[in-house]
Amino acid sequence: MNEPRRSSSLHGGPHPGKTPGATRKGSETRARIIKGALEALENGGMEALTTRKIAASAGVRLATLHYYFDNKESLLLAVLEDLIADMDLAYREIPHSSNPEERVAALIRSMWRYVQRTRNKQIAQIELTIYALRTQGAEWLAARQYNAYIDFYGRLVFSPDEAENAEKSRIGRAVARQMLIGIDGLILQNYALRDDAASEGVEALILATQVYLRRLLANS
Repeated sequence: MNEPRRSSSLHGGPHPGKTPGATRKGSETRARIIKGALEALENGGMEALTTRKIAASAGVRLATLHYYFDNKESLLLAVLEDLIADMDLAYREIPHSSNPEERVAALIRSMWRYVQRTRNKQIAQIELTIYALRTQGAEWLAARQYNAYIDFYGRLVFSPDEAENAEKSRIGRAVARQMLIGIDGLILQNYALRDDAASEGVEALILATQVYLRRLLANS
């Protein structure tokens, strides 16, 4: 199947489905399909993510699903964008501090609270990464996924005005990568060991990230 059109929403790459037009019905249908795919991914992993099951969950015909999404990868990209939108809503609680170290601490604690209440979403995102890395021709999805996370968190390290500065943007992305390294490890440890030691890891990650941020700012 040919690669779908390109989108600028997540650094180019295949477009997350066809534009449904301006109709409310079209937008609602597309949203139902994305929701059905996310539910399938959360509840049954990639093996449950078949077009027939998604269409049934969304209450649409298989032909309708294929009209909105050319292939599985374009649908997964739309699911990824939906996950990012959900994160955006969750992190609006971060204090509007102008101190980047305070923002980093608040952001990492918010990240961990979100992780704790969205276990199925976190596992779904891990499965999405593994699927992309294992599937020939879908490697771009893993890169798109992590670039989206880095962009998202990187914009939150500084205040909105500062984040527009090119150097602060670069530093924000570097700090975001550091945070993701730590959070990804804590997620796997916490889910695997089922203990409370992760709370200490969160505070250690905050301190390490703040030190890294200070070094980047001093060298900028």
